[in-house]
Amino acid sequence: MSRSVRSKTVILVGLALLAVGLQALLEATRAPQRQRDYELKLTAATIAYESMTALRRFRNMEGAELDLVNDPAGTGLVGPEFSPVTNARGDLDAKLTSLNPNFAAVMVEMFRNAGLKPGDPVAVALSGSFPGLNVCMLAALETMELAPVIVTSVGASMWGANDPGFTWLDMEHVLLEERLLHVRSQAATLGGGDDMGRGLSPDGRRLLHKAIERNEVPLLPSDNIDDAIVRRMAFYEEAMRGRPYRCYVNVGGGVASLGSNRGRLLVTRGLSMSLTAENWPRKGTLALMADRGVPIVHFLEIEGLARDYGLPLAPDYLPEPGEGDIFVRDSYRLDLVALIFVLYAGLCIAVLAPQVKDELVNVWRIRRRRGDVS
Repeated sequence: MSRSVRSKTVILVGLALLAVGLQALLEATRAPQRQRDYELKLTAATIAYESMTALRRFRNMEGAELDLVNDPAGTGLVGPEFSPVTNARGDLDAKLTSLNPNFAAVMVEMFRNAGLKPGDPVAVALSGSFPGLNVCMLAALETMELAPVIVTSVGASMWGANDPGFTWLDMEHVLLEERLLHVRSQAATLGGGDDMGRGLSPDGRRLLHKAIERNEVPLLPSDNIDDAIVRRMAFYEEAMRGRPYRCYVNVGGGVASLGSNRGRLLVTRGLSMSLTAENWPRKGTLALMADRGVPIVHFLEIEGLARDYGLPLAPDYLPEPGEGDIFVRDSYRLDLVALIFVLYAGLCIAVLAPQVKDELVNVWRIRRRRGDVS
């Protein structure tokens, strides 16, 4: 190996080692930094936490027997596996993951990314399957001072708000009485098959009607699933008197919102500013709103959402407000990054430029001798 080659090798190895050292310095100086809208997110999460705590306190005062094996945090928001109003299978880990008030902060971030401002109309579809997420959604809507129009499918899947005596509408009523939340469902359906309670026993449907009546929420009746979708769209439009919605929110797998069971597979979790064209078996209110250019916030695939935002999976405790990457994240010091980039780039130019120049001159000379250049 010639001296010049050895010299070049030493220089390149030295620059590489220096780059590794500088990267190590950047890693060592990373520090926790509050994320955008930290205070707004914390406010929403705090409201959600206080609301969940109030529901737990209410259940204890009622003398309800909590299943601390399936509901280790004792939230009172995990229903039974089976009940007369259970309309679908459910995943217990997903239900436990959803019982996190910090999902309210996730919702605030999605609303902000969608460009929502106070007073903006938002169409909301809730179901009884994820009461914890419903609490977080209402907390986020209030914190952002949005104008929601909420339709709830009262039936629920396993481990949700599927206690006939303590449905999601009953939970809403408690939170209104406690003055923790001030928005509520403006209309309700039975949920389940065809959004009409299909698949439930007559007693199950009777219990859902009873829950709707005792909470004094208007029922949206329908004759079939297509009629249910049409009536929902009409209700949303009439509620805002033709004013266009700025966002559509879906929590859970309500069939009138998604159009069919397959519909849940065609929508990406989280925020979508638009939907790609899909072979929809039937368009529910979500797809119909997207056709109008309305951004979509879709809360299903809960464990995936938790991973996306650094929230724990199936915790055996009720997380405190402010926990998770959605609030604070280790970040590089941008001033140090900029300084190191400038210094390292300058060093590379100073060291390598003469060698590059010599190589170019040598190439030019060789080509000139060959007659390739004049």
